[in-house]
Amino acid sequence: MTRDIRSCFIALGISLLLALPAIVRADWPERPVTIVVPAGAGGGTDQTARMLATRLKKKFGQPFNVVNQGQGSGVVGISNIANARPDGYTIGVLYNFAHYRPMGQGDFSVNNFSAIAQYNFDPAGFHVKKSSEWTSLPQALDAIKANPAAFSIACGGGCGGSWPIAVVSLFDAWGVDLKKLKMIPGRGAAAALQDLAAGGLDVVPSSLPEARPLLAAGYIRGLGVFSEERLAAFPDIPTLQETTGLNLNLGAWRGLVGPSALPDDIRCKLESALQEIVASPSWREEMSSLGFGIKWRGSSDFKAYMLQQQTEVRELLEELDL
Repeated sequence: MTRDIRSCFIALGISLLLALPAIVRADWPERPVTIVVPAGAGGGTDQTARMLATRLKKKFGQPFNVVNQGQGSGVVGISNIANARPDGYTIGVLYNFAHYRPMGQGDFSVNNFSAIAQYNFDPAGFHVKKSSEWTSLPQALDAIKANPAAFSIACGGGCGGSWPIAVVSLFDAWGVDLKKLKMIPGRGAAAALQDLAAGGLDVVPSSLPEARPLLAAGYIRGLGVFSEERLAAFPDIPTLQETTGLNLNLGAWRGLVGPSALPDDIRCKLESALQEIVASPSWREEMSSLGFGIKWRGSSDFKAYMLQQQTEVRELLEELDL
């Protein structure tokens, strides 16, 4: 039994003894639960949320309905999670979000959420359209360095999110003038990848699982992945270390959260259920088959990680003048 789950048992026992409302909540969930996904349909956040929803429904006997709210580069969905009534009936999947406040896109931070658990981490991938003249990552980086304003670089969502932070860090390491880059915000990686396949963008950073259908169909090409080793599901895509000599392990994390005042007993029920799900062979097999990385952090460790990420990302944004 992990430290977080032990603390959940203690908190639940105290709440049952001291507060009648907690006793009433003991039967949660008594009706369907909404999982807000601050991204469009088809991307990695959406896919993993739907995988969770199926298993949570089986666990609790109530529907867990995924609602995509990717408007405003995810700001709408994230705001709705933070501002939801703290009764456990509106929760959400959260990802790298520390950039929104310093970039003036949304006024929220770690303290606006109740961390339930992290279940995923995916390294970024560097994708170009199939017709691109670039057949290697150094070719692409040299061309962008020579004329940064000539190429359209997708942000996926907001331009300070996980994928753009990864690719901008790469450009910075390669000596690209960051202030001249043409970064294009959007409604998520899935939409950006479709634009890439159609020829409307030159580069899209995203996870490899999100790009899998278009990679397999030959509409786009993966030039590198920001991980220590090649991913088993994508053996032909080299690491940055292999192709550029740079060691940058960057990407996206995903976890389940609720609004900040989510009662401990409900949070504990969800955390315990997620721990069981993430440890199950069926979850691990499905995640692996789709190319998604598995990373478990319980509620307290997840909150500490989010605070660390918040600090580091905001320092990087200040350094990069984004």
